[in-house]
Amino acid sequence: MTAATNPPVRGVVQGPADRSRDFSGSAIRLIKRLGPQRGLSAAVITLGVSGTAIGVVVPRILGHATDLLFNGVIGRRLPSGISKEQAVAVARARGENTFADLLSGMNVVPGRGIDFGAVAQTLALALALYLLAALLIWAQARLVNLTVQRTMMALRSDVEDKVHRLPLGYFDGRQRGEVLSRVTNDVDNVQTSLSMTITQLLTSALTVTTVLAMMVTISPLLTVITLLTVPLSLLVTRAIARRSQRLFVAQWANTGRLNAHIEETYSGFTVVKTFGHRTSAQERFRELNDDVYQTSFGAQFISGL
Repeated sequence: MTAATNPPVRGVVQGPADRSRDFSGSAIRLIKRLGPQRGLSAAVITLGVSGTAIGVVVPRILGHATDLLFNGVIGRRLPSGISKEQAVAVARARGENTFADLLSGMNVVPGRGIDFGAVAQTLALALALYLLAALLIWAQARLVNLTVQRTMMALRSDVEDKVHRLPLGYFDGRQRGEVLSRVTNDVDNVQTSLSMTITQLLTSALTVTTVLAMMVTISPLLTVITLLTVPLSLLVTRAIARRSQRLFVAQWANTGRLNAHIEETYSGFTVVKTFGHRTSAQERFRELNDDVYQTSFGAQFISGL
């Protein structure tokens, strides 16, 4: 009555695990599933672009506030009544070339201190933009959740229709717990993955694009140097993704085995108890539970790197 005494079930459980490694095919099918929610998807992208762009621009505004403070500190040290060019010439005449170079690149007025009014306005603008970005991100998260929930509702309906169309021979060759795991756990796993993936992929892609554009405007040389490290990062990420993918496949395959064992043991509890299989059923449960623990821990640990 246990999964250990039914070898065909092992083959059945391993089948979906092999097919689930087709990442491209699975991704395309999930994207097609989002087709009926085109309007919500467009709104999610629009909110994501706006929120990410604002989040990237705000540090530039805070940098302007820092410049105002620094210009005021330096300007107060310079004698009033002269121009910036004259102050630079005086610094070079004293042999302070480094300070002169720094001064020439600043928007400083000799004799004028910190303009606290301008600093306050700049900080208020940054705060307002941060609040707006937070509001946009919150709205995006709500719409993502609504999009995924509607998509999963349609998927569950399709799964139910599919189950009703399956021949009896399909169920005779499989444990009920394994079938229930496909209908419940796997669909929930798709829902969780889809919710996280949409937000993370969209945010990551938009952040990289906007940050790259901002870096080019600030320093093209530093941008090129940074891009040289991207191939190495991609290789590391690809290696981690492959490893975590295998572990997640094993995790849900083991979860299916565990659910199949539990369902079969409880549905046939009288037979298990009558023929003295209680101890062996408990040992088998511990083995399957340990397999789920090991693969789940590894999958979560590797994916979190």
